[in-house]
Amino acid sequence: MKYDIDHEFVSISSQTATHRIVLIHGWGADADDLLTLGKEITDKINFDFEVISLRAPILHPSGQGRQWYGLYPHDWNGAEVEVNKLLVTLKKFDTDQIPLGKTILLGFSQGAAMAIDAGFKLNLGLIVACSGYPHPNWAPGENSPPLIISHGVFDDVVPIDASRIIYETVKSKSSKFCKLIEFEGFHQIDSSLIDFISSKTSNFF
Repeated sequence: MKYDIDHEFVSISSQTATHRIVLIHGWGADADDLLTLGKEITDKINFDFEVISLRAPILHPSGQGRQWYGLYPHDWNGAEVEVNKLLVTLKKFDTDQIPLGKTILLGFSQGAAMAIDAGFKLNLGLIVACSGYPHPNWAPGENSPPLIISHGVFDDVVPIDASRIIYETVKSKSSKFCKLIEFEGFHQIDSSLIDFISSKTSNFF
C-alpha cells in the first residue's frame, strides 16, 4: 500500500493486510535496522501484517545513520517538533483497511521515546518500547494503549531505571495492560520479546 506521509520508510507490504506494525529505529541507526525484527514478530502472529519502518529525518552527527533529534546535547525542543511530525504520519496510517487499533508501534532506544510520546496520544492496538526513556514532558493519559516495555538490566547506554519510570508512571494512571520485561542483557532487543509479543497480540486486536 502507498501512503502520503512526510517520512521516508521501508516496508514489507501486503495488499491484503488487515494489521500493521510500525517500527521506529534508534539513534544512529536507519529505517532498515528493525525491518527483520518486524518480520520475525509478525510471522508468529496469525494475522496478515504489513511491516513499515520509518526513517528519522536528521543525519546522525557521525555522518552515518539517522537521528530523530540531537542527543549530545539533548534537543528537547527538537524532540517535541519530531513527535508532532510523527503524530501526523501515524494518523495518516489510520485507514478503513487497517485502523490504528490494529497497529503495533514498536520503538528502540530513542525510537522508543518517540513511540511512547506520540503513541500515547493515539488509539493504537499496542505499543512496544525497547530500551527506551521518557521525554521530559511526557505524560500518559488514562486511556493509554496497551504497553510492553523491554530493557536489559546491564544496559550502559540507557539505564534500566528509565524504563522502570515509564512503567510506574503508566501503571499509576492507566488500567490498560502494561508489562515491564527485564532481561539479562545490555542495550539490545532480547529474542524472548518476539515470543512474548506474539503470545499477547491477539488479546489487543
